[in-house]
Amino acid sequence: MKKMMISTALATSLIAGVASAETKIGAYIETTLGSGETPNTSAQVNQGTTIGYEHGVSFSGSKELDNGMTLETYFGIEDGDAADAKGISFVNGNTSIMIEADVNTIDDKQTVPVVANAIEDGNKGLSVAYNANALTIHAMNGIGLRQKSDYGTFGVKYVPKVGSTTFNDSAPSATSKTGSGLAVGFQGSLGVDGLGVNVAKTTRAVDGNSATESEQMVVGAKYNFGNITVGVQQTTYDNVTGAARSYSDGKSQDHTSYGATMAVSDQFSVGIQYAEVDGDGITTNEEITSLTAGYNLGGATISLQMTEVENHDGTSGSDGEAIELRVKQSF
Repeated sequence: MKKMMISTALATSLIAGVASAETKIGAYIETTLGSGETPNTSAQVNQGTTIGYEHGVSFSGSKELDNGMTLETYFGIEDGDAADAKGISFVNGNTSIMIEADVNTIDDKQTVPVVANAIEDGNKGLSVAYNANALTIHAMNGIGLRQKSDYGTFGVKYVPKVGSTTFNDSAPSATSKTGSGLAVGFQGSLGVDGLGVNVAKTTRAVDGNSATESEQMVVGAKYNFGNITVGVQQTTYDNVTGAARSYSDGKSQDHTSYGATMAVSDQFSVGIQYAEVDGDGITTNEEITSLTAGYNLGGATISLQMTEVENHDGTSGSDGEAIELRVKQSF
């Protein structure tokens, strides 16, 4: 009888603990229609038109602990990848200590405003060399800190092994010695209305080799005035070369982007983004222009994005175009 009472009390406390926690579930689905070319110096090869989908489900929760801190948890599934984003955070006021992957995204921020996708995500088969955050460690299993203030948010993240990204146990033999990664960054307004600043530095092993260490330095700013937002961002990569940013000691590249968006009405917006790549292994500067229009249907959004690349991967005269229609609903 005494054992039953103890078991009942334990079960009751566990149920009460679960009941007092706050849990949220979110999801989205995007239907896409894309058509593009394989960039070439003469006759471009049309890849045809393809219908596709992007989707995600997320679970988040928070629980007040006995010591006054808040325990926050997050688990996401995106495009079929279980636990693509996951982690736990211990929050005390404006300070968060985080053990996570793809939650504390210090070095994966895009300063240049867009209506739909940034160039990296919306170029549909063009496979451009430009990338504002190619050496990010945001999706890797690590530990970090995030500190919020009236001026912005400061963050730091350390990853013991850059090859550790999956949702598995911590057995050291499960992941090879791929080297570590460290990201430090700041995003905020600096107390100025309409201003957004993004500064982040990442140092990490590349190519799965702990002996090859490259750096990514991001500096960007945007400003909103009325219905118009403009922005610029430059990413400098050290110890890389070529379109694939392969490791090469002493080599470097600059990936620069400019953009602007305008809200024509409460429902309709247009935007333009221009990007350029130059540096070691790039014979002729790669140039990309993207035009986007988006409409809010009230419960769903629809966007049309056209992208054009010149001198693809740094090859003079290698050009191509792509277009994408995207419908998204979040629920």
